[in-house]
Amino acid sequence: MDTKTSRRAGTLRRGLTAGVATVAAILLAASPALAAPRVSVSTLREVSAAQLADSLAGRGLKVQDATFSGTAVQAGLYKAPVLEKKNSTGVALSTGSLIDADPQSDADVDFTKSSLLGPNTRLTTTGDFGGAGDADLTAQAGVSSYDAAVLTFTVKPKHKHLYLEYGFGSEEYANWTAQGYNDALGIWVNGQLCSTVPGTSEPAGVSTINPTAHPELYVPNFTDRTPGTQPTEMNGFTKPLQCHADVTPGTPVTVKIAVADTLDGQLDTTLLLAAKSLYSSPSRP
Repeated sequence: MDTKTSRRAGTLRRGLTAGVATVAAILLAASPALAAPRVSVSTLREVSAAQLADSLAGRGLKVQDATFSGTAVQAGLYKAPVLEKKNSTGVALSTGSLIDADPQSDADVDFTKSSLLGPNTRLTTTGDFGGAGDADLTAQAGVSSYDAAVLTFTVKPKHKHLYLEYGFGSEEYANWTAQGYNDALGIWVNGQLCSTVPGTSEPAGVSTINPTAHPELYVPNFTDRTPGTQPTEMNGFTKPLQCHADVTPGTPVTVKIAVADTLDGQLDTTLLLAAKSLYSSPSRP
C-alpha cells in the first residue's frame, strides 16, 4: 500500500472512529467519575535515548551506543499501574504520542491525546506523524508500516542467556484487529526476534495476542463501545511477557526494539519495557 492509499484509508478510519468516540464520550459523561490513577511520562523532549536504555539494564549490565528513530514524543520513561502491576516503571515506545498535546504548541499538531495516560476516555486515540516505517516490521507484518519508534543499543552479557520483560497495548483492540489492522512490534538480539508468543515461534503482536488468539495473555480495557476502567488509555494490553535470547558471554550484542503502525498511520500501539529487567543468566528459569 502506497502512502497516498494509506492516508486515504486513514482518513476513512478517522471518519468511522469519530462516531465511536462521540458515543463513548456520551456514555462516559453519563457514568460516575472514576478515580483512576494517572501515569507519569518523561519523553525524549526531557530525557535522552541513553537514559532510556540505561533504565532497562539490570544489575551488572551496562548498555551503550543508544540511538532512537522516530518523533521525540513517541518514546520516554514511564511510571504507571499498567500490565497488571501496581507500580510499573520502564521505557515506553509508541506509534502515537505518550503525552497529551499542548494546545499552545505549534509542535503538537499531529496528536491530541496520550496513547498511554489514563483513564481510558476514547477508543480511537491517534497520533499520526506521517513518519517512516521500519524495514524489519514491514517484513514481519507483510504490509507497509508507518510512524515507527525504534530504540537500539548494545550490551555485553556476562552469561549465555539474555532476558528482557515487556508488554504492549493498543487502540486497535477495539474491534479493528478483526479487520486486518494489526500494528507490529519486535525485539531483536543480533537480528534474531525474541519477542514471540510464549511457547510458540509467532511474533508477539496485536494479531497474535487478543480476545481470540492466546486470550490468557490479554487484558481488555473496553466493553462494546465503552472505554474500560483500567488506568491507561489503551483499549487492551498484554500481561507481562519475556524476551529470551541465547548469546555468547562477554561478546557485545545489538538489541533493537521497535513498534509501528501497519496499513495506515491511525490508532496507537504502545510497547512497554520494564525497568531493570534486562539481565543475563547462566541458565534458563
